[in-house]
Amino acid sequence: MRYCSHCGKPIENESLFCGNCGKPIVNETSSANIHAHSKNSCSSDNSWVDHLNNYVGNDGPAVLNWKVLFTDVSKKHTTEEAEEIFIVGTRKTTPSVDEVSKDWPHPWLYSRVFLMFAIAFALLWVCCSMFQNPNALPGLIVVGSFTVPLTTLILFMELNAWRNVSLYEVIKTFLVGGCASLVATLFLFSFFGAHELDFFGAFMTGFIEETGKAVIVYYSLRRLGKLSILSGLLVGAAVGAGFAAFESAGYAMRFLFQGGWDVMMNVILLRGFLTPGGHVVWAAFSGAGLVIAAKANSEISTKLFFDSKFLRLFIIPVVLHGIWDSPLAVVGSDIYLVPIALTVIAWIVVLIFINMGLAEVSKTQSKY
Repeated sequence: MRYCSHCGKPIENESLFCGNCGKPIVNETSSANIHAHSKNSCSSDNSWVDHLNNYVGNDGPAVLNWKVLFTDVSKKHTTEEAEEIFIVGTRKTTPSVDEVSKDWPHPWLYSRVFLMFAIAFALLWVCCSMFQNPNALPGLIVVGSFTVPLTTLILFMELNAWRNVSLYEVIKTFLVGGCASLVATLFLFSFFGAHELDFFGAFMTGFIEETGKAVIVYYSLRRLGKLSILSGLLVGAAVGAGFAAFESAGYAMRFLFQGGWDVMMNVILLRGFLTPGGHVVWAAFSGAGLVIAAKANSEISTKLFFDSKFLRLFIIPVVLHGIWDSPLAVVGSDIYLVPIALTVIAWIVVLIFINMGLAEVSKTQSKY
């Protein structure tokens, strides 16, 4: 079964047009021609997405197939289907190269993970708010702070078409890698110092924090040895999710002491709302960048941090992070205009990397 690249609906293998949206189905040959045409085209009417696509290094057109991230969420799924996703990546469950799907993944489990965490958070809120039980407060902070980072991490796990990183490795990277990235960041801050969040300070903060995460992502990738773009995104997202979760829990506790219950709840909810466009995707970009540089150099070593292919991609999370923390964030702050705009840009980059990751699957399979 294939899926339409325009609307995400399932289509028969022999179909020439999608029965849902009517768009023509592009086969691999014509797709290659389109890629070649796109690569050689220098027309002046290219959109900013095309320029971003070229900057990231995608040889083909930017297929922003964002609908597939949601098309299966509303469908019914069995417990067995969820278990099949959670048991991937082991010696017995990692698919062979020819079994890896080249079609766009249709994630859905992340929505169920979010629902479970949201229900647990609501129940803990009842314990704290209605029954005034302080024993539930640590659980409320942890569950509230971990909900969205872990949900986003499961989404990246579902996007990894190779299915070669186990849940055990994902959680270990989330916990140990997330905490290690915090330590690495604090170590760098001890040398460079913390800066006031003017434009210079904001971009220095972005550079330091993204460097700290990238170092841990590098060692995680080196340990796992899973060098593909999609698995690089996943490993990076695991480190970033851990960083985001523990940082949010720390902010929640700090603001509880400084401002009380209402301020703490606002911090938990706001940081949860903004999490999908922050540390998780920023670290994922570093993971993909390290993989791309490593494959170009046929080795994974610390030299990658000075490689132009990595630096070209590493600057994306640094710039996004810097703008997020900069005085520009006050523009439209009542509707969180800047963070939302940066989140949209970040996920366009994610979709471009998915394009590149699926093209990598096709290229690898063609060698076998």
